[in-house]
Amino acid sequence: MNTRQTVAPLDATDIEDVEARVLADLVDRMGAVASEELTEGGSPARLVRVSLPDGPDQVVKLLVDLPGAVDGHDLESFRVKIRQIEKVRRDAPELRDVYTELSSEFYGDEWAAYTMPFYPNRDIAEPLRRGEAPGERYETELKAILSDLIGHGYLRERTPADRGQIADIHGDRLSRRFWLLRQYLPAELTEADRITVNGVSCRNPLELAMRVIEDPALTAGIDPPHLFHPVHGDLNTRNILVTDGDRLAAGGGGYRIIDPRGTLDPWDPAYDLAKILFSFTVWDPGLRKGFDMASTADGWTVAIRGGNYPSYLEAAHGLLPLMRSLEPFREMTAGDPGWESRYLLGHAFHLLGEAACRLSDIKKRTNEDDDAALSPIDLAQGHYLYGVLFLENAVRQLETGGAVSQHEALRLLG
Repeated sequence: MNTRQTVAPLDATDIEDVEARVLADLVDRMGAVASEELTEGGSPARLVRVSLPDGPDQVVKLLVDLPGAVDGHDLESFRVKIRQIEKVRRDAPELRDVYTELSSEFYGDEWAAYTMPFYPNRDIAEPLRRGEAPGERYETELKAILSDLIGHGYLRERTPADRGQIADIHGDRLSRRFWLLRQYLPAELTEADRITVNGVSCRNPLELAMRVIEDPALTAGIDPPHLFHPVHGDLNTRNILVTDGDRLAAGGGGYRIIDPRGTLDPWDPAYDLAKILFSFTVWDPGLRKGFDMASTADGWTVAIRGGNYPSYLEAAHGLLPLMRSLEPFREMTAGDPGWESRYLLGHAFHLLGEAACRLSDIKKRTNEDDDAALSPIDLAQGHYLYGVLFLENAVRQLETGGAVSQHEALRLLG
C-alpha cells in the first residue's frame, strides 16, 4: 500500500521549461496575448489570463505531468476534472450558470489544458482577511451558495453507501501518500511511534490511518449511510469565487465554483464541507503566511506565522452552526448521526493529505507580508504537524466516546 514511486522533483526547472513552451504555443494558437499569471489556487496547475482579439478574456489552465505527483495533483485527475465539470453542468442545470464553464480543451502526451472565461472575482473568504466580521457578508454569501450546492447539487443523487467509506477515502489516501512525506520530512516526524506537538503526545498518523483501515468497528458508527451527487470534491474557499456581491445577496447567482477534484462517482459531502473548515483553520492562512515551527527537547511546536486571521477563527467555529441552519443541509444529513464526527475526522485527514500535496506543487509561493519565499517542505511540515495533532484528537475521541466534538477539536487552535 506504501509502494515507493519516483519522487516529485522539488527542483522543477525542467517542468517549468515545458510549461513555458506549451503555454506559449497555446496562446499563439488562440491568437491571444497573455496578460497576467493567476497564482491564488492551491493546485500545481498554471493559470494564465489571456486577452483575445475579438472576445472576452479567457483563463488558460495547464498541467504538465509531474512524476510522483499525488492523486488529485496528477495528470489523470486533471483530465477527469474536465469530465466532472461537464457532468455537473449537464446533470444540475440550476448550477450551470455558476459552475466552471469550459471553452476549449487541449491535450499533449504529457500535459492537458482547458480554457474558461475570466470573471473578475474575489474568493469568499477575502472580506474576512481584511477584518470584516463573518456576519457582515461572508455568512450570508456562504449560506446562499451552500443552499444551491446542496439543494440543486448533492441532493440530486442519493445512493446507499457501502460500509468502510472512511477507511476507503481517508485512511487509504494517507497510506498512499505517506511515502512522499517520508521522503522529505524529518524521520523523527514520520518514523517515530509518538510525536509531541504543541505539548500533546500523539501517535504516528500512519499508525492511525492503518487503525482506521484495519478496525472497521472504530468508524462504523460515523460512516455515511448515503453518498450523493459528485458536486465537487475540493471545496476549499479559493474554489468559491464571488463575481457579483449584489446578485449573490439577491439570490440570483453572482458566484462561480471552480476546480473540482476529478471524480464522477457518488460522493460524501462531508469530505467537501470539511475542506471549507480546513481552509480557515490551517490551509489558507498557512499558504499565505507560512508556519513558525520549532523542535525542542519537549517536542515540536507549530503555529501560523504572525497568527491566524481572527475572523477565520470565528468562521471556523461558526461553520457547523451555519450549515445546520440550512434546510437543504438538514435534509441531506437526516438519518446520518455520524455526520459531524465524519466532517471533523475528515478535517484532520485533509491536513495530512495536504502535506503531501505541498510536495507535488511547483508553484513559487511567498509570504503575503514580506514576499519571502515559502518552502514547499516547510508548508508540508506545517500541515503535517497540525494534522498529527488533529488526527490524534479525533481518533482519541472516537475511541473513548464513539464521536468527535467540534468543541474538543477546535480548541486545539488556541
